[in-house]
Parts: sequence; structure tokens; C-alpha cells
Amino acid sequence: MDNARIQRSLKRMAIEVWEKLEPEHELVIVGLNERGLATARVFLEYLKPLISESKIELVEYNVKNLTHNKPLPECSEKFVLIIDDVIFSGKTMFDAVSAIISAGEPERIEVLTLLDRGHRKYPIKSNITGMTIPTKVGEHVEVMLSKEKPEQVVLFKNT
Repeated sequence: MDNARIQRSLKRMAIEVWEKLEPEHELVIVGLNERGLATARVFLEYLKPLISESKIELVEYNVKNLTHNKPLPECSEKFVLIIDDVIFSGKTMFDAVSAIISAGEPERIEVLTLLDRGHRKYPIKSNITGMTIPTKVGEHVEVMLSKEKPEQVVLFKNT
């Protein structure tokens, strides 16, 4: 997946989110870890022209390093959009959903990922997905960043 395809996917996903939002919704976007936050920032560039910025809050949540997280905002009665670059087993997303629910009961939680690899171990799905890439055991997909933005997707085969 090259940069042009990433940009087209994020633009399309922004339109999908806009279609789901009601005028009264306040949107909390939670970018997971470094690559999820980078994906969320570019996604937000496409979403901002469609809705009022005053109703959007972007926060980073580092599932891997909980001691460096700022507290999650109050999420009660808000539309929460969790964004990550890749979803695989669902563990990262499951941990994020658990933390968000403990910060208040959102009106709605949606999951947006640039890539879905399949192979879930947890009952989590991506509601909005850029591309589904079924991988085999021993393969790894990584979103490469350039200047803190998703640049390309690379498939690695473990030997």
C-alpha cells in the first residue's frame, strides 16, 4: 500500500465517519500508540473540513506504556473513535476499549484501522477499515512513518 492509496483510504474513511455522526455528537478520537496517533492525525485532516472542529478532541493512548499516558477525557455520551494503524489479534483494541469505558460510558464506540490482518483472539472488529490484508503465520505488516505520517505499508516474512 503506497502513500497515494493510504491517503485515498483515509479520505474515504473520514467520509464514512462523517456519515455516522449526528449534528449533536461530540467526537473523541483516540489514537493508539505512535502509529495509530500518526494515522489519526492524517485522518483528522480529512475529517475537519466536514464537521465543526469545536466538537473534535484528539488524544493519544499508549497501550504499551500506560505510565506515560495522560488521563483519558470524559467520554460519557460522546462518539468515541479508536484509531490504530493495524488490527491483528484485537488485544490492543480490547485494552483501549476497556480503558475508555472506565473513563465514562460513551454513546458509541467505533474502531477505525488502516489495515485489518484478521486472526482475532478477542471479540473486536474494525468498523471502518482501509484495507483487509489476510496474512499467514510468520508474516508481519507494518505501517512505515515519514515525518510522523503514514507513508507506506510493508509486508515482512519471518524466516
